Amino acid sequence: MRDFFSGITRREKQFAVVGIVIALVFFMPFLALADPGSVPGSDASGERPSMAAETPVDVRQGDSCADLMPADTPSYVVCDWLTPPQDAAKVAAFWAADGGANMEKAQPLPQSYVRCNQKTDLSKEPDCRGGQTFCEELPSGWYKCTNMVNRKVTYERYVNGEKQVLTSPPPGVNQPAEPAGDASAPDAQGSQPDPAPSQPAGEERSAPPGARTAAPAVPKDAGPSTAPSTDPGSEPSTDPRSEPSTDPGAEPRSEPSPSPSADLGPGPTVSSGNPVGHALAAAGKAGLRIWVENDLADDYRAGEAQFRAAVSKLVAAAGKPGVVGVKFADYLGFRDFTSAAQVKKFVAEATAALRAKLPGKRLAMGVVVPELGCGSSQACVTDMRSRYPVVTRSRVDDYIRTSGVDRVYVASGLFGKSYGTFKVTLDGQESAITPAIAAQAQWMAVKALGWDAVVQVGSREYGLTHGDQSSPWGAERARAEVDARVGNAIGLGAQTVTLWGHRISYDADHRRILDAGLQPNEVWKALIAKGMRERLSVLFDPANPEVSVSADIGALAKGVSEIFVLV
Repeated sequence: MRDFFSGITRREKQFAVVGIVIALVFFMPFLALADPGSVPGSDASGERPSMAAETPVDVRQGDSCADLMPADTPSYVVCDWLTPPQDAAKVAAFWAADGGANMEKAQPLPQSYVRCNQKTDLSKEPDCRGGQTFCEELPSGWYKCTNMVNRKVTYERYVNGEKQVLTSPPPGVNQPAEPAGDASAPDAQGSQPDPAPSQPAGEERSAPPGARTAAPAVPKDAGPSTAPSTDPGSEPSTDPRSEPSTDPGAEPRSEPSPSPSADLGPGPTVSSGNPVGHALAAAGKAGLRIWVENDLADDYRAGEAQFRAAVSKLVAAAGKPGVVGVKFADYLGFRDFTSAAQVKKFVAEATAALRAKLPGKRLAMGVVVPELGCGSSQACVTDMRSRYPVVTRSRVDDYIRTSGVDRVYVASGLFGKSYGTFKVTLDGQESAITPAIAAQAQWMAVKALGWDAVVQVGSREYGLTHGDQSSPWGAERARAEVDARVGNAIGLGAQTVTLWGHRISYDADHRRILDAGLQPNEVWKALIAKGMRERLSVLFDPANPEVSVSADIGALAKGVSEIFVLV
């Protein structure tokens, strides 16, 4: 940094400060408007109030994202503002004031620098009308400053912020310090420097069912924007072949142990004439990155034969041209298993079976961690851990770090109503946990956990769909929801966001993101307007197209760059 400042003129430094001030004054208001707290949320009853009813998470003096972080957040996660945005302009103005005099007083100064003789020059004209003074550091710490107009020499230094000026050399001052590669600096004989030395070189939902015949249970607080729930507030289901332990983390007395062999046999084939094959071909033609997906948890629990058949089906689809990977689990541990040990065993055997048959293909799984949306509310965390003991933060962290998968998708928006019954303190003010606050807290927590250092982390967002012929949201509400559900995740580190695809079936209900007949709605327009196509993907069920497999995929490809085809 010292080398950088020694290579630019005082005028260039002042231009830089002025640029910062302009940027802060004109662009900070737009950043403030993007704060996710301004998005309408849900109250405890699940009713959506107007946008004005929710208090925004304002950026106030001393505000810190730490307000939303649990007490046991790792110490290396530092999220305080360096300077609160509303004070940043004042800071920039301080350094720019009086011709940059405060910047000059700041230590350390560069080894040489140029300043205008008249402090107000740059505030009125682009040039130093009164000429320039060149200063170079001497071994004693004094600066020899030569006025390039009248050749007057002074000796200057700052002591405790106070400027000292001498008109004759201080005792013991004879030679300047050796210049650090500044060819424009005057030599020992006092040759005139270049007045502008050059810069140095080199510088929510319900989750879509993995198998369409077996829809998962989802929490009762999935919120009005998510798919319907079949079993409000249900706990993770118990394996019918296992006797659950009183300790949720303990190994059950008996559990399924398929132990599939690496050789699953030839398996089924996927022809271009069936819906899956047709979808894979259409996705390839549309230039989409292609994944295939099926939740193997139910098949695993059903026994070895069914598990082998399900893996073979996935392998056959994944072997088609253009397929880059397989997603084999969704909401891992939320509804399928009764202990952490069962979850880890399932993941180990599923990944082993798929890796053996699909070398080079990428593997992905989906998780849900209810407590992450609680933020700093310990009461909320305790409640979520007691209700969903197999998917606590520490256990899901263990699943991810030991899984060996390439991608993990974290589901958002499932517990909106439950979160709303708890409160967090934001900058000294108490606030109910709205969906916007929960989303922000969840993705800050994911970032703090460091999962992105182990796997690629994405979001699964199902709350932008609707069950009618057309979306009920107007343009303003649609933009707000997209900001909260998609912008929050990407802004806080999710590499991609997967949307619930067009007309995904859920217990005879069809959830749409586009309107009937593939017509774009305000949600779709908002997604397109954000210009995030490369970061958006879609889950697609080829057995339930809106118009046709090709037409549906063609329409979806306008807003996303990646597709997950249900097998």
